[in-house]
Amino acid sequence: MTFTWPTFLWVLLLVPGFIGVWWALSRRRERTAQVFADGHLLSSVVRTPPKAHVRWPLGLQLTAMTLLLLAASRPVAAPILPANKAAVIIAVDTSKSMQAADLNPSRLEAAKAVAREFLKVAPPSTQIGLVSFSDNASVLVFPTTDRQKVLEAIERLKPSQNTSIASAVVTGVRALPGRKDLKPPKALLPPNLADNDPLQAQPDLPQALNPEAFPPGSIMILSDGASNVSTNPSLSTQGVLDIAARFAKDNKVKIYTFPLGREGGAVTNLGGQSYYIPFEPKPLQDLAQNTGGKSVYPPSDEALRAVFKELGTVIRWEPTRLEISALLSGLAVLLMLIGAGLNLHWQRKVP
Repeated sequence: MTFTWPTFLWVLLLVPGFIGVWWALSRRRERTAQVFADGHLLSSVVRTPPKAHVRWPLGLQLTAMTLLLLAASRPVAAPILPANKAAVIIAVDTSKSMQAADLNPSRLEAAKAVAREFLKVAPPSTQIGLVSFSDNASVLVFPTTDRQKVLEAIERLKPSQNTSIASAVVTGVRALPGRKDLKPPKALLPPNLADNDPLQAQPDLPQALNPEAFPPGSIMILSDGASNVSTNPSLSTQGVLDIAARFAKDNKVKIYTFPLGREGGAVTNLGGQSYYIPFEPKPLQDLAQNTGGKSVYPPSDEALRAVFKELGTVIRWEPTRLEISALLSGLAVLLMLIGAGLNLHWQRKVP
């Protein structure tokens, strides 16, 4: 136990001082009674209650005073308590393909609706962040319990260019608590950067960070699955996603994917021209499976809520700093009331 204001502990010296004063006054009353009364008649003149009837109320009130003085020093304990350690990154695809109207009014608006629903269902203690991705991924909100901040960022999402799901995975992993110093996989870096940057050229070597010590983390990917951009052109789209999935799994992050679109894709008018926009749920399903997560398709209300419940709560028992001044004060008040009740019952007075 530690104390916020340890100086107040000196005030505890008042307790033995009070006991000394009480003992001195008691001895003085006894001597006075002996002086002014005949010893044979003393017991008839002065009523002496049983010692227990005096000591119990006094002991309770002294204990209450001690607790109040301890509370004044603001003690802080660290009991082992359950805590929700869940942290979730919502990664929203903002590529042009998300403007497809096979979901009403568009895939992007459907993704926003799923993200807003998760914010409603998740416990208040769940830390939630937001990442948007198209050609590259950007962290808009780091994991926080401030729901309004995340909601405002969701409303600002606008369509952009192409799609790089691997960038969303790597950026999402590094945005989760405890992982900001992770280096991205070497294979996902542009060749010129991987060859010339000594700090980034060796990310596959053992790092000082210990993944086993990382707090729980998850990524929700809301996308149509059509990934068409890679920082390393020498790799296939599936190869890039496999590397990103391994990066997430190695750092204790599960990926949950929510494919948005309809089978067969859609033809959508963009900038005055009609384009066929595919829908590819398979890469998203593989990504979730490779990290131990889940893929929800089709996104029924029951399936969504089941995953939301799983994502939003990860209970861990851990030491939690807790100020116990209020607890000690409440216990002191209870002891004072009990002591006063005993004194009133036995001696017909309240000290």
